[in-house]
Amino acid sequence: MLRQQYKSLLSRFLSGEVRKYRTQYRLTQEQLSERLCMAPRSYADLEHGVCGCSGLTVVLFLLLLKDEEALQLLHSARKVLEEANRHDVA
Repeated sequence: MLRQQYKSLLSRFLSGEVRKYRTQYRLTQEQLSERLCMAPRSYADLEHGVCGCSGLTVVLFLLLLKDEEALQLLHSARKVLEEANRHDVA
């Protein structure tokens, strides 16, 4: 799978996971943007899939999660990529 395809898949995946986290913990976009050290507008763009996560944002997001949640996020990301690879091979 091409790097750009990975980037696109993971970007959509992480946008959804960040939004799920925010709604689960009843945070506003502004509150979560502060925790991720980003501007509220940039956070809104991230959540709506306009832009992807920087490496720093990914690490800060992982640090917000409980250990089990972080592991589950990584397992889910792996499944997304494996499924995409199966479709590419088929």
